[in-house]
Amino acid sequence: MAKPFRFRLEPVLDLRTRREELLQMELAQSLRAFASQQERAVAAQEALEAGVAAMRERAGGSASLLDLRSGHEEIGRLRRVMEYEREVAAQMEAIALERREDLVRASQERETLVSLRDRAKRAHVAEAERKEQGEMDELATRRAARQAGAGRGAAA
Repeated sequence: MAKPFRFRLEPVLDLRTRREELLQMELAQSLRAFASQQERAVAAQEALEAGVAAMRERAGGSASLLDLRSGHEEIGRLRRVMEYEREVAAQMEAIALERREDLVRASQERETLVSLRDRAKRAHVAEAERKEQGEMDELATRRAARQAGAGRGAAA
């Protein structure tokens, strides 16, 4: 009976599989954070556009200089907020891309070990079949020798 197949790098494969799963979760989390930040950037842009529209309305009517200055400062603040939100979104996108690259590398490392395991298993099965065939050939040879010996003893 052949020994059961045992891949000696199985603990390493298990570790790489768990690492890949962890990186998948990290990528999903970073993509959710990026999407959320993009929504904040869009909201900031919409707030700026609304502020500019309100300022145009005020400028078209009879508004005091203080009121116009206040509106102008508000537009400046909204513009800074929008730029900040866009910058944070760009940073989060870069983090998500980095996580994706980490996941691709981890997947490749795991796949390499899976290929090694599959190759080792095929070699194990081939060796077991070769040994079994050798044993069958040995049995056939012994049986033939016994029959030949029995045939000579009966003829004498």
